[in-house]
Amino acid sequence: MEHRDRATGWQHAKLSGHKNENLVKIRLDTDEEFANSLLKRIDRPSANIVRTTVGGLHETNVPGVNGRKTKSKTDLKVYLDPNEVINISIKKSLAGQVYFVRAGLFIDTFEKQFNTQIPDDVCRAIKLFWAAADDAVDIIKEYGDKTVNKDYELQLRHKSLNAITLKAYNERLCKALLQWFSDNAYELAKMSFSMGAVYDRKEWSDFVWYINLLGENKTDDIFLIEDICNAVEKAAKSETFYGSSYGGTTIQLPFGFVQWHQGRLQFHHSYEKLKGLLK
Repeated sequence: MEHRDRATGWQHAKLSGHKNENLVKIRLDTDEEFANSLLKRIDRPSANIVRTTVGGLHETNVPGVNGRKTKSKTDLKVYLDPNEVINISIKKSLAGQVYFVRAGLFIDTFEKQFNTQIPDDVCRAIKLFWAAADDAVDIIKEYGDKTVNKDYELQLRHKSLNAITLKAYNERLCKALLQWFSDNAYELAKMSFSMGAVYDRKEWSDFVWYINLLGENKTDDIFLIEDICNAVEKAAKSETFYGSSYGGTTIQLPFGFVQWHQGRLQFHHSYEKLKGLLK
C-alpha cells in the first residue's frame, strides 16, 4: 500500500471526499432510480429534485456564531419541488474526524450555539485535558505517573493531562468532565454532525449519508441527524467513558470519541456505533 505522511494523507482524504461528493451529485442528477431511492429514505417520496449542489473544492466559508467564518457541515444541498431544501453531510469513510476545534473556541461555540454556560470546573477540566491550561506541565510533573514513561512523556509533549493524571490532581474535575460529556451528548452530536460553529440554521445539516462511490466500501446508509442525537442521548450514560490507552487520552462517546489532536478537541464519528444505536 502506498505510504502517505499525515499532511498528504489529509490532502488525499479531502480531495477524494470532494470527488465522492461530485459522483453522488452526478448520480442524483442522471439516475432516476437512485434519486427516487434517496427521496424515499428522507421521507419525501412524492417530491421532485429540482437541482443539487455540492460545496466542492471551492466551498465558501459561512458566518459562525463567534464572529468568524467557518466551514459548513453541509456537503450536498438537494432542492426539492415544492420549495424545500434538504442539507446532507456526506461521509465516504466509516470513521474519521467529524469536528475539530481548539478548547477555548469549543467552549465559546458550545455556549453560543446552545445559549448556555459551561460550568467553571468543566471549563477548567476541558482546558487541562486539551492543552489550554498554562499550568498543565507543572501539574503533570507533580501528579503524572512517571513509572509509565511513554504516557508521562506524551502528556508533557502535548501539555495535556490524561484521565489518570487528572484524577490524581483533582478527582472532582475528572468526574465533572465525564459527567458533562454524558449530560450533553445530544448537543455534542448535534454540533458534530449538523451545526459546527455555523450561525445560520439554513446551513445546518439535516441528514448524514454514509456513501462511497469511489469503490472503497459498499456502504449506503442515510440517518436523520435528529434521530442520531436522540439515540445518542439515550445511550450516553453507559457509552460515555475515558478510553484505556495512554492513561486515558480519549473520551468514548455513543457516536464515536473525542481525543487530543494537534492541541485541539478532535471528535470522531463511527458508522458502526451509529448503526448499532439506530438499528
